Amino acid sequence: MRSRGRTALEVFDNPILVGTLTILVVIVAVYLSYIAENGLPFVPTYNVNVDVASAAELTKNAPVRIGSDEVGQVLTITPELASQDPTDTSKQPFARLGLALEQSVGPLPLDSRYEVRLGSVLGGKYVSIVPGNPKSGTMPDGGTLDLKDNIPFVDLDTAFDTFGPKTQQGLRSVIKELGDATAGRGTAFNDATYSLAQLIGPLEQLLRLLAAKSTNLAGFVSGAAATTSALADVAPALDSVLTDGSTTFAALNDAGTALGATIDQLPETESIATTVLTNAEPVLANAAAIAQAFKPAAALLPQAADRLDAIVTSATPVFKRVPRLAATLAPAVAAIGNLAHDPDSIEAFKLLGNNDLATFGASTFVGLGAILRDAAPAQFACNTIGIWARNFANSISAGDSTGAWLRAALVVDEQQLFESSSPASDLHVNYYPHEDSHECEAGNEPYSAGQLIGNPPGNQSTKVDNTAPPTGVLARAARAGLLGGTP
Repeated sequence: MRSRGRTALEVFDNPILVGTLTILVVIVAVYLSYIAENGLPFVPTYNVNVDVASAAELTKNAPVRIGSDEVGQVLTITPELASQDPTDTSKQPFARLGLALEQSVGPLPLDSRYEVRLGSVLGGKYVSIVPGNPKSGTMPDGGTLDLKDNIPFVDLDTAFDTFGPKTQQGLRSVIKELGDATAGRGTAFNDATYSLAQLIGPLEQLLRLLAAKSTNLAGFVSGAAATTSALADVAPALDSVLTDGSTTFAALNDAGTALGATIDQLPETESIATTVLTNAEPVLANAAAIAQAFKPAAALLPQAADRLDAIVTSATPVFKRVPRLAATLAPAVAAIGNLAHDPDSIEAFKLLGNNDLATFGASTFVGLGAILRDAAPAQFACNTIGIWARNFANSISAGDSTGAWLRAALVVDEQQLFESSSPASDLHVNYYPHEDSHECEAGNEPYSAGQLIGNPPGNQSTKVDNTAPPTGVLARAARAGLLGGTP
């Protein structure tokens, strides 16, 4: 009886049977290698479509990976003329990749993303899938990832494409210029390197200081950002300030050494100003006390100003007639003066001395004559009454609906404001200014240092302001026959 092992060996000793089996194995291997490009038969897959803007260097059967694991392959690459995505407004041509993934991978979340990456420096690309959040839903078998799900990736060939002819020419020019710039400057580079080495120590200390928490560099940057944001809102005004500032600095530059001399004198000036302000403190305190004392009277000023405005308004036309009236009264005043000095008139008044009425009348004429005799030269030569009336009216000419304002500029000096046993050392006062045809002292006195009480020495100017009557007054006077005719 033959053994079982001997029987099996006899089967393989048959050359026809062995050749037939070999041919069958080769045919199955060739078939499987042929159809493997489209997936292994009888192996279930999870199919997904992916839209890419460019399928350059991406071939059929290119691997598909999730992380570092290969989970499938690219079975088809189909060009598309327009986007099928309704949200894609570009309508640019693209390629649709048909992916066959392992059944265990699917289904992918709807918010999954993908990118086409370079497989190696030698070329070849693969598709990398980044699964999303399962809570977003799942993609059915045959679903599509649109262009909006693509993750942009810059590979080496895309980067190298930037070095076109223009870029190459520019690089050549830059390298040539750098060569020309560095030629013969070895010593300078050595010095720069040495100086840089010397700088590293202080630079390290500076960076350590900036990195310290106590420096609060973050706060400084935030403050600088807030400052620049605030300056951005006033950029036009800031530009105007800088433009005007350039003009100012140009003027300061043109001043030359004068500005430096002024700055050199500032310490002394500041010292004097400090002394003056210190000495002025009592005066300012007194002025404050006066202002406090004037507060009760301030409530009465509107009513008083209204009444004073009414008086001035009514009296202004009358005052404007005074110069013409004074000229008309000049002969009468002269006659009264002659009467007052006439011996016969004096005797007549003496005879009337026992009568009270006569005594009063005589005294009136004599006194009026003396007043007019003294006032006539001042009026005729210096226009005293006309200027006084004009200035008085002008001092209360400003105001509003509540009344007029009395304009005044007070010069307060403590030594002159309060009573003292002796006049101030800088007191200037002229109780009886000379007002005649030789000089008009009032308003024309020159200022001299020190104390001056009484009339200043020498004759002063006779030039004074001319006043004119209001509009229409001369015409009315002419119609009334005061000017000897009609206009």
